[in-house]
Amino acid sequence: MKTSLAAVTAGFVLLMGTNAASAALLYNGLSIPSQTLAQQGWMYLWSSAPPAPSAIATTNGMILDTSGTNANYAGYFRQSSLTLDRSKGYSITFRVQINSESHSSDNRAGFSMMAISNNLANEQQPYGIELGFWENSIWAQNAGFTRGENAVYNTKASLQIYKLAVKDGNYQLFVNGIVAPILKGNLRQYTGFTPPPGYKNPYTTPNLLFLGDNTTSASTKVTIVSVEVN
Repeated sequence: MKTSLAAVTAGFVLLMGTNAASAALLYNGLSIPSQTLAQQGWMYLWSSAPPAPSAIATTNGMILDTSGTNANYAGYFRQSSLTLDRSKGYSITFRVQINSESHSSDNRAGFSMMAISNNLANEQQPYGIELGFWENSIWAQNAGFTRGENAVYNTKASLQIYKLAVKDGNYQLFVNGIVAPILKGNLRQYTGFTPPPGYKNPYTTPNLLFLGDNTTSASTKVTIVSVEVN
């Protein structure tokens, strides 16, 4: 039976007002002393073609910089301490500013955010969503790793507070507390990806979060201030 539009809308409204008691702060970039995501429990993976990426903790947040060359990648993975249960609904709030971004492919972004939900019964792999951030737009990565839903938006002008809300098979992205979503669509199962030898497949790992540059076709310089899951 299909879920009615009214029920889906009500679900997202509830997520926008989630009780703080069910929240977990997964990264605080304003901590004293300043720390990177790796210092707060995230796994950092990177490539080292010169100039190598850098991750520097500052009093205004951590700056991840892969802008020396598109050939590099660097980013942070973490399995959420709270289950990303898409049946009940969850949200990820992350505060970032895209200082710069370049790409050699229309289907790649220098900064990406990924949320992979829990694995429900009878699913061969979990559903999730990967969002790509350019300086002038935000878009969803299709299951075939091509650019999907797109929203024109200035990600570079200032620090932005993004809230990704997931409910059942859908996602919505809100910015700076505005009620209307800037982007919305269906979750995906990202099949066909083969990780490098010795690495887990992030798209088949339930309750997984990623922030960073995960492609050798783009680069970025981004300030990450906080990540919270509800």
